[in-house]
Amino acid sequence: METSALALAPSNESTMAAPAAVASFDYDPSLQKYKVTEKEYLEQNPDVNAVCTGIVVFNEKGELLLVKRASSETAFPDFWEIPGGKVDEPDESLLHAAVRELKEETGLEAVRIVRQTTHMTFEIPRTQGRIERWMKLIFEVKVKQLDIVLDPKEHDDYLFATEQQIEDESIGDVHLKYISPDNKWVKLEAFKRRREGASL
Repeated sequence: METSALALAPSNESTMAAPAAVASFDYDPSLQKYKVTEKEYLEQNPDVNAVCTGIVVFNEKGELLLVKRASSETAFPDFWEIPGGKVDEPDESLLHAAVRELKEETGLEAVRIVRQTTHMTFEIPRTQGRIERWMKLIFEVKVKQLDIVLDPKEHDDYLFATEQQIEDESIGDVHLKYISPDNKWVKLEAFKRRREGASL
């Protein structure tokens, strides 16, 4: 498990994304343990205070989708990341939260959650010296079609990158800035799990 201390941030064809409705989707049986609400997950994992998801999507060439945080973002503007975000109370399950976040941030409709590629934890300092511990669950998702529609309030560009380009942190003259080394590791781990055809 990778751990990092970060400040959590909310998260060229950009169109305002409409509120996302979660369509029906399938998931690998190994992911049944995540068919629970955030409340249920936290009860089962008392050392965790909150849960968020990250979603990896590959194109037909085996390249990974990255989205660039909007220049107007207060935290980490212009950094490259995978889609994802916090699990909300109304989410039917952690899997539904991942599908919803993907739809909200990219317009992509999930048809199947293929596997869990990895997870990471990070800590957020709160008031009175309290530390909040977050769990980020990363899932590979197969989508209906790659018609990407970004929410410009959150992301203003996207691209598909090879494993080597992610390792090199550049594609031509585009510098791939990541929020932390752990965030880079998460992306590389997705390629590894896909090659192995295995879930975490």
